[in-house]
Amino acid sequence: MKNLIKLFVVFLLTTTYANAACDFIIDIGDKGQKLFDKFMPPLPMFEGQYMLPIQSTEVCPNEQSLNEMIAVEYVFLGENEESSNLAAIRMIALNDGKNTEANKLTLMNYAKKVYGNFDTGQNPKIFNSYNVWEKGDKIIVYQRLIDPEEMINEEIYISNKEYDEKLGIFYSNVEMMEAEKNDEN
Repeated sequence: MKNLIKLFVVFLLTTTYANAACDFIIDIGDKGQKLFDKFMPPLPMFEGQYMLPIQSTEVCPNEQSLNEMIAVEYVFLGENEESSNLAAIRMIALNDGKNTEANKLTLMNYAKKVYGNFDTGQNPKIFNSYNVWEKGDKIIVYQRLIDPEEMINEEIYISNKEYDEKLGIFYSNVEMMEAEKNDEN
């Protein structure tokens, strides 16, 4: 009987944790067709980059703490949408002018629950920094930064070492092209 109770407790804890994390459907490095078929085609951003925004409630239906004010943004790199690979996933708090969502600590609490606790000081609402987790090849960054206008920019960034580097190179090239355009003008 004790073994049956232990088995039930372990099962309950395992399924509770499994349901807490979002099911992002595809992994970093995968093609996006499965997502595109389920939701919609991605939007072109820069040449060679695509983005697919989805409300968190669509990919995290079992996560009661997330709501429609948390967006999940899939970032793809590739020549065209069919050949593009998922480079990163961003979960973003969609704040209004009063930082309503960030002040609820929704994304911070989700990050702590799913990826691990971190020190936010005495008052988590004034946390103005980031935390990084490296789990195997994955890189997860939670950031909550307050800009000069007192708006809170809050997100969770998920990638792996290979695609994080590819994104860094991609954005560096975009900046260089923009700088060259400005120099020509």
